[in-house]
Amino acid sequence: MKKLIFSVAIILSLGLASCGEVEKPIPENETLEYPKPTGDQKIEYPTLKENGTEQSETKVEKNKPNENQQSTNIVDTSFFKFAKSVDVIDNRSTQNNLLVWIDYSADSEPGISTLNTLNQAFYFLQQSDVVNTGTVTLAIRVDDVKVAQFNVTPSNVDFNNTQLGMADIVVNGSEIEYLNEGVKAFGQVMEMWD
Repeated sequence: MKKLIFSVAIILSLGLASCGEVEKPIPENETLEYPKPTGDQKIEYPTLKENGTEQSETKVEKNKPNENQQSTNIVDTSFFKFAKSVDVIDNRSTQNNLLVWIDYSADSEPGISTLNTLNQAFYFLQQSDVVNTGTVTLAIRVDDVKVAQFNVTPSNVDFNNTQLGMADIVVNGSEIEYLNEGVKAFGQVMEMWD
């Protein structure tokens, strides 16, 4: 029964993806860059690095020092390849939290955008500047409307698990704070949450 539900979810996802431009195709001229292990962690998965002169659509909000937000470190958000923009609010000095707003365009499907974010967060969370953060809040918006929010504790994420998919690994290390109805149904079909 689970295989049937999973098959239906895959077919539905592919059907929705073929109806509109949901994700940008990966250009053939991109090369693989392997992340550098931090400390005693093993990283076995490659990430894509863009080549060429075109700027990535991903941006990092450089935090202005004030009493609530301070940081001398810049967090790399290039892992979120399908996002229209990414903003980071660094509250590590006061709350030991990074708030990451991941925005997708209006023609993106919320369930697939959430799945992409969770898969790409697997690599994002392994950065040496992020992995020791108390919590990382991933807030996902499609067309400026929040569709999902996860509060991830990087120390609870088992990056060396080879039995689960990347999105499932991130969800297991997270507290689900918000899911809109479409994302909730998508995740239930994909058996990511109840």
